[in-house]
Amino acid sequence: MGYTEEGIGYQSRETSFAAAVSDKDKKLSLREQTYRVLLLSKVAISADEIATKLNRSFISIRPRVTELANDKRIRDSGHRGKTNFGKTCILWEVNKENQIKNKFKLEQHIDWD
Repeated sequence: MGYTEEGIGYQSRETSFAAAVSDKDKKLSLREQTYRVLLLSKVAISADEIATKLNRSFISIRPRVTELANDKRIRDSGHRGKTNFGKTCILWEVNKENQIKNKFKLEQHIDWD
């Protein structure tokens, strides 16, 4: 998998790259929304659960979870859950070691009004 300069992932097809570079601001915002859900969660949760909380498709959230994991902002909790299709999946949690460092990034993207 390739990544743009902003860390947005794409597959090895031109259509995937085109999708990754379009609407970058929305994707970055969705990544921060994904992080915020994990930050506020008291338990480790799956990408599908994050998608449900954000009222988004899991297809748009799973890549954001991968990006956050690649940035070491979140980590595999070691626990497993089930996807909406009944398959085993990772339950994610905030990487507490990087939480303070990333707090400023999160605050930059929250609309306080």
